[in-house]
Amino acid sequence: RGIEAAHGEYLSFIDSDDYIHPDFISTLYSICQENTCEMAQCMFTRVSIDENNIIHDKKKNVHTYSGQEMCYNFYYGIPDHLADAVIWSKLYQRKLFSEIRFPVGKIHEDTATAHQLYYISNKIGITNQSLYFYRTVPTSITGCGFTLKSLDNLEFLEERVEYFKEKGEIKLHALWDVCYVRSSSYYLRNVKAKYPEQIDLQKKLKQKIKTRLINVLKNPHTPFIEKLLLLTALNIPRTTTFIGKITQLKNLRKIIFLKN
Repeated sequence: RGIEAAHGEYLSFIDSDDYIHPDFISTLYSICQENTCEMAQCMFTRVSIDENNIIHDKKKNVHTYSGQEMCYNFYYGIPDHLADAVIWSKLYQRKLFSEIRFPVGKIHEDTATAHQLYYISNKIGITNQSLYFYRTVPTSITGCGFTLKSLDNLEFLEERVEYFKEKGEIKLHALWDVCYVRSSSYYLRNVKAKYPEQIDLQKKLKQKIKTRLINVLKNPHTPFIEKLLLLTALNIPRTTTFIGKITQLKNLRKIIFLKN
């Protein structure tokens, strides 16, 4: 509704339980203007449910990326996985939404749209300043933990894989196929733990994982290290979570992949 009602040149989305720095809009707008960007993004700070403090971060390092490069960054979690994955913490030129809308009646709408917005942008500017304050609320969608509605996210990840395939982005398609298999395994574990009676759903997820895993392992565009990490994730999930948090390794994986 907001997109349809908007008349300005830029759009920004702020979750109702979060708050922003007074300079959030002006800083991101300046980044767009000074660097000819169609999108600007900042870092965020997690705060408690009753916190309202504004943290003043004077450091302002700005890096710019092409839309395609940001899609690779997005996979590797550079500069920050959550900041890359969400719709908030950003300022967009409204024209980016000329054909993009959020899915109706679904949760995890960020997963359905974030990759498209990056891909169609010519340039994205990212500052290391923390200008968005993300409240951790126990009763929120993410705070409540896994439910069957969480599978909306998996549906959108599958759409993301197909999106890059349709665009002819064979390397991005290969990478996000890895992400889909890894995420499917995570959701399967949650379904088994919280919904043991959902036998048919478990069988469906197992079959999808098996089919797509074979495709990933056979795909010559899937980097060997990503295949290795995927197999590790399927067997020792916590190991891959730890590895994914090592920033230097994330950057090294990206450099090796792009050189090949």
